[in-house]
Amino acid sequence: MLVFGLPQLLIPLAAPGWRVAAFAVGMAASSFSAVVYNVAQVSYRQAICPPRLLGRMNAAIRWVVWGTIPLGALLGGVFGTLAGVRATLWIAYAGSWAAGWWVFFSPLRRQRDLEDTAAQKTA
Repeated sequence: MLVFGLPQLLIPLAAPGWRVAAFAVGMAASSFSAVVYNVAQVSYRQAICPPRLLGRMNAAIRWVVWGTIPLGALLGGVFGTLAGVRATLWIAYAGSWAAGWWVFFSPLRRQRDLEDTAAQKTA
């Protein structure tokens, strides 16, 4: 999240003229990183979740992730109106980096194999 999120920095740096390309490059990199992140996190979730709970786990994750999109849209509109679009993009960038640091300092980063969870699935 932190490495792939770095090109998102180009989005608020875009401006009229040749710097408008920064927006396109930042969005392309953001889209690519979203695909990589989603493949990794869905694969990880499926690997650690017992098969009988896969549907519930997927529904819960989708409810949390997709359910917060309207709230983010509302907050983005409020911040965009009050602080301006460029400032709101900086706030969004800082928020996405905060999420990345949350994962970076979690125990998840130190986990190297799933042998323990595989044994739990069969038990």
